[in-house]
Amino acid sequence: MSDPAAKSNPWDGVSATIVHADLYPCRPDWRIVRQLLPYDGLFYIWKGHGWVMIDDERLEARPGDLFIMRRGRTLEAGHDPAHAMMPLSTGFHLRRHGDVDAIRGLALPHRLRLLGPEIPEFQVRFMDLIALHRDARPTARLSAAGALLRLVAEALRLVESLPADRASRVMPPLTGDETMAARVQAWIDAHIADRLTLTGLARVAKLTPTHFSAAFHKQTGVSPMQYLRRRRVEAARALLASGDRTVEEVARAVGYPDPFHFSRVFRALVKIAPRDYRDSLKHPFQP
Repeated sequence: MSDPAAKSNPWDGVSATIVHADLYPCRPDWRIVRQLLPYDGLFYIWKGHGWVMIDDERLEARPGDLFIMRRGRTLEAGHDPAHAMMPLSTGFHLRRHGDVDAIRGLALPHRLRLLGPEIPEFQVRFMDLIALHRDARPTARLSAAGALLRLVAEALRLVESLPADRASRVMPPLTGDETMAARVQAWIDAHIADRLTLTGLARVAKLTPTHFSAAFHKQTGVSPMQYLRRRRVEAARALLASGDRTVEEVARAVGYPDPFHFSRVFRALVKIAPRDYRDSLKHPFQP
């Protein structure tokens, strides 16, 4: 006879898909423009000072702060150029059987303040995830999924155990995909290497291209194709940081068959060439 408690465990059968995981040294002009989050994430401040706004809640960001990002919420962030931030960041999807979002129904705060021994312990877990995600071997990628699950479990444990004055207000759970844009963004993530067109994205939204463009812009503040370019460059930055692919391979992986066109788009958004961007990254936890 099976254990009744096991049947009620909400984490049974959860699988992890890592969108990105790395250390991101922020340039002085770094900023995240207001956008709808297409996946869940953890954003930990290792160095520097700044701010993070999730929906309508603007929060200070300082070393030891852990931000819990939720798919479907809006995000904006910036920092003090004199004290540039260096966050450890990961984006991911956690799914149960039937493609059910495993954490969407949880009521969670946007920020936790870690202190004392909590800081090095959490940093070690995060760096373990990043090192495994950067390793191209199939066995390492499998281990990275396990490391992500352990990191998320530790974040949820901290939510339960930290005193109320070290957490921002608890936000009610999200009950579903609140917007059409969130669904389209998730679809883009799953097909980012494909040839994507405005007509094709409108078909996903079940709208005409004209109505889709207007609705997407109203919900996100940018046009669908602007978002697609930003998302592809964001994915490219994560792949370049991993160091195990050429620029040409990265370009193809994010939907640019022409590496020269990819380089022009990347430079226009990041203000630096892809190769120079990769060379600028320093990872103190690597040998």
